[in-house]
Amino acid sequence: MKKTFILLLFFGIVFSLLLLPILVLEVRVDGSEELVFQQPAKAGSLFEVHWIHSVTLQPVIEVYLLEAPGRIPIVKMTFDEFGPNLPAHPEFNQYWVIEDGKYNVLGYDLVFERVPVTIGAVIADHTLVYNGRSTPLEDVHRPGGYVHIGLTEKKLCQFFIEEVEIWQKGRRKTAFY
Repeated sequence: MKKTFILLLFFGIVFSLLLLPILVLEVRVDGSEELVFQQPAKAGSLFEVHWIHSVTLQPVIEVYLLEAPGRIPIVKMTFDEFGPNLPAHPEFNQYWVIEDGKYNVLGYDLVFERVPVTIGAVIADHTLVYNGRSTPLEDVHRPGGYVHIGLTEKKLCQFFIEEVEIWQKGRRKTAFY
């Protein structure tokens, strides 16, 4: 009787934990909304997108704040050489801090629901950096593809199920290529 109670209590606790909501940083394919990457996240933390500019061939770093699901402001962009589609001067409330030969663009008034990224097909090497983990986006979706990086809340059990699905897709991909 006592063992049965302990077992029921144990499974009840495990089941309850699996229903806890967690925040997740995720990458989804534009259009299909296919989930191709996810990682547990924390509100108030920062993530970065690193890439190489196709003309200047220099690194660019974009820094974003995970405020809340559907609310991701850009905090800073850093680059060391001007090029097409990079800021040429401060706009609106932006200001620039130049240090160590790099331009740091701050003061953005731009909030994304999800951050759009077109994965570079040749040079760009877009890489998501969060919590000490670097993930080349071409490893999770095809070069030239269009993805969104977002923050969402889901149950812990849903996270585990989707993680297994991502892992299985990755195994199928490597088995046939």
